[in-house]
Amino acid sequence: MLVARDQAGQLVSLTNRPDQQTIQKIRSSSQFCPSCRQPVILKAGAVKIPHFAHKQLEGCQPFSEGESERHLKGKADLHSWISRTHQVEIEAYLPEISQRPDLLVDGKAAIEYQCSFLSAALFTARTQGYQENEFFPFWIYGGPPIKRQGNLYRFSTFHRLFFQYSPLFGFWFLAYCPNREQFTLYSQLVPLTSSLYSASLQTIPLTSLSYPPHFAQPPASVLFSLSDWFKQKERWLQQKLYFQQGLYDPFFSAVYKTGHHPSLLPLCIGVPVRFMALIKNHPIEWQFYLWNDLLIHEEKVEEREAAAAIEGRIKKGELQLNVFPVLSTPTITDLMKEYLAFWELAGKAEKEAGQTTFGQMEREKCFIKEFEELLMRRLIF
Repeated sequence: MLVARDQAGQLVSLTNRPDQQTIQKIRSSSQFCPSCRQPVILKAGAVKIPHFAHKQLEGCQPFSEGESERHLKGKADLHSWISRTHQVEIEAYLPEISQRPDLLVDGKAAIEYQCSFLSAALFTARTQGYQENEFFPFWIYGGPPIKRQGNLYRFSTFHRLFFQYSPLFGFWFLAYCPNREQFTLYSQLVPLTSSLYSASLQTIPLTSLSYPPHFAQPPASVLFSLSDWFKQKERWLQQKLYFQQGLYDPFFSAVYKTGHHPSLLPLCIGVPVRFMALIKNHPIEWQFYLWNDLLIHEEKVEEREAAAAIEGRIKKGELQLNVFPVLSTPTITDLMKEYLAFWELAGKAEKEAGQTTFGQMEREKCFIKEFEELLMRRLIF
């Protein structure tokens, strides 16, 4: 922690990197945790950032997690950055929810700079704690760099907890590196697989950005083609068939019961659509269920009807949502609107699957030629 209270109850802050004289003065007196009131000690070496630590951590829930050097430095950087233009408290304790955000801006915005792994349950609970008490949660990722794979980026289940959404940037993710003192914004995030995403990248020095941050809108781009998508879809099907023994998988079992083969479904089943990141499963799964439950039976399917069908499959455990604690929009209904709009254009001509691999390959070429621009453009705007 970077703040403590002295014997008179006054806050003692280390955010401005105190000199040796100040450190000695602090060490000559007693300091206490602002939350649990237990004694703390000042740790300040030649390399490490000066900080306070409990003599005994037991019983202090807000400070139950150890802080890394990276976290301390990042938190101090962000405090210095925001305090230039706004009132900001570091490690302010919020007794009504028993939570302590890294930074509290203007008494309302709770900034969490998260470097270490946090479970989805705890991340969600903290986010809801803020929201239910009218605080605005703003999570910034501070862990190891996002891994790159060719033109794409790999976002784990933990990384995806930080995802936010706006109409201008699509799904986006913000990281801060204290070593380089710079932000990295990944925007227009579009999944090729459950964890591999296309993204537009912006790197901005801390000194070049004001709070709240305003980023330039990147040009619309998706870094994979519809042909790439179909190849990845077939690879996913083959891996799932091999590792999950086909008939024992609920999705494969449902497909076989309709008399189809997963690789020979209509090409409108398993296409990329905007907001598809909401559902953890590959789009071929939820689009097949929607086709089987509604689209082959009804001439016109409403968005809410489609959303209810998908939510029913989720309740049965056949589909899973990605956990996005910060997001309130877009919704499953928004996703259904996107897919149904495409189905109206292309689905009716693709109701029946091809019967041979050769036929499927030829149909894929025709499908890509006719619909690639429409599909890929709609993934972002």
